[in-house]
Amino acid sequence: MSLDETLLRWRPRQLASEGPRYLALVNALEKEIADGRLSDGDRMPAHRDLARELGLSVGTVSKAYQEAEQRGIVSGHVGQGTFVRRRSVDRPEAAARQKQFNLAMNVPAEGNEPQFLSASFGEMTRERDLAPLLRYQPHAGTHQHREIIAASLSDSSFTVEAAQLFLCNGAQHAIDIALRLIAKPGDSILVEAFTYSGFNAIAAASNLNLVPVEMDEEGLDPEALKQACSASGARVLYCMPTLQSPTARTMSLARRRCIAELAEELDLAIIEDDVYGFFFVERPAPIAALAPGRTFYVTSYSKCVAPGFRLGTLTVPTAYIGQTDLFLHASAWFVAPLLSEVAVRLIENGKLEELLRERRRQAQERYRVFLDVFPKAVELQCPAFWGWLPLPPEWSADQFAASAGGRGIVVTPPIATAVGERNPGAIRLCFGASKDLTELSDVLQVLRDILERDPVNVASVA
Repeated sequence: MSLDETLLRWRPRQLASEGPRYLALVNALEKEIADGRLSDGDRMPAHRDLARELGLSVGTVSKAYQEAEQRGIVSGHVGQGTFVRRRSVDRPEAAARQKQFNLAMNVPAEGNEPQFLSASFGEMTRERDLAPLLRYQPHAGTHQHREIIAASLSDSSFTVEAAQLFLCNGAQHAIDIALRLIAKPGDSILVEAFTYSGFNAIAAASNLNLVPVEMDEEGLDPEALKQACSASGARVLYCMPTLQSPTARTMSLARRRCIAELAEELDLAIIEDDVYGFFFVERPAPIAALAPGRTFYVTSYSKCVAPGFRLGTLTVPTAYIGQTDLFLHASAWFVAPLLSEVAVRLIENGKLEELLRERRRQAQERYRVFLDVFPKAVELQCPAFWGWLPLPPEWSADQFAASAGGRGIVVTPPIATAVGERNPGAIRLCFGASKDLTELSDVLQVLRDILERDPVNVASVA
C-alpha cells in the first residue's frame, strides 16, 4: 500500500464519548497533528469515506472539517481534497499576516451602545437604591419592568399583556422554554428548510426531530407546510416570519394570515421568532396577533443592543402562564433585574429608539455595499446585517465556504442552517463584524473574485 493510500485511510485512534460528534472528531484530529501522526500537507480522507468508516453522517464529518479549517489545522482545496496544515509556532510574523475576516457571526455593527449602556448603568447607580434589585425576584421578572417592556412591544396590530410576558436570558433561552412547554424528546418539529443555527443546537440537545418545510421568496410555503405536517404528524412549528435567518426573507401580511389559518386547521402550536423585527420602522404584524391562542412570541434585546446584553422576552398564550413560570424557576430562577432595569431606562429616555435608528442606518449602509459588489443579490424591503447570496450553478455552498476559508474569510457553513443534507445554492454573509464600510467592501470583493473563477481552479490561487 502506498503512502498516499495510507493517508487517505487515516482514522482517529480515539473519539471522545461525550459532547457533539463533530467536535470529538476535530479534537482527535488536532491531537494527532500535535502528536506528529499527521504532517503538514497530508491528504485527509474524503467526507463520505470517513463518515462510512466511523459510522457518522456525512454532515457530521463535513461540519468537523469546516471547524478544523476555521481552527487553521486543515485546508480545503476544491477538486483536490482536504490537507493537513500545521500551525506555525516559529513564524509569528506569518500568522499575524493571516488576518481572518468573520462574515459568519450575525452581530450588530459597533455603534453608540457602549456609551448608552454606560450612561444608563451610571444613572441607575446614582439615582436609585440598588438593594431591591439585588434580592430574589419573581421568576417572570418584576411586574413594573414587564409592564413597561410589554407596552413597548405593543402597537396598533398587536397588544402584549404584561401577565403573559416573561423575561428570559436572551432569545435562545426563550425558545428553549417554549419548546419545553409544547414538545418532548423524540417529537418532530416543523421548521423552514434553512433555519436559525441556534435552533438546530436546541433541537439536537433536546433530542427533537426537525422536519424541513420548503420555502419560496416570502419564506415558509403554506402548501409545503400542510404537506409536511400531514406526512410527519408534527404539531409544533418554529419559524421567523420577519427577516428569516439565514435567507433574510419576510412574509407579507397575507402570508402570515394564511399560516395562522393553517395553524388553526392543523392544530399547530407556533414558536414565532421575531428578534429582527426592529429593523422595520413599523414592525410587521406578527403571527401572534393573528393566532394568539397558539403562538409563543419571542423577541430579544441582545440582537439590537449588544450580544452580551442577555435579555429576551417570551409572550405565551394565557393557558401556559403557570407552567412558563415554573420553567423559568427551573432554568434560571429569574433574569438579572439590573439588565431589565437598564432596558426600561433605555425605553423611557428614548435611547433605545435612538439606537434602533442607528442600527437601521448601519444596516442600510452595509447592505448597499453588499449590493454594489453583488448587484444580482436580492434587494430587501428592509435591510439587515446579513445577506443571502445566490451562487452560480457550478458552485456548491460547501465549495464556496471552503474556498473563502482558504482566503481567510469565514462564512456561515451550510451545515449550520440546513435541515438535513442539502445544498442551498446560496450562502449567508454577515456584515456587522466588519470594522467599517471600506473593509467590508474589500472582503466582499475577494469573495466576488472567487466566484468569478471556476471552482476547480480556485484551489491553486487560494
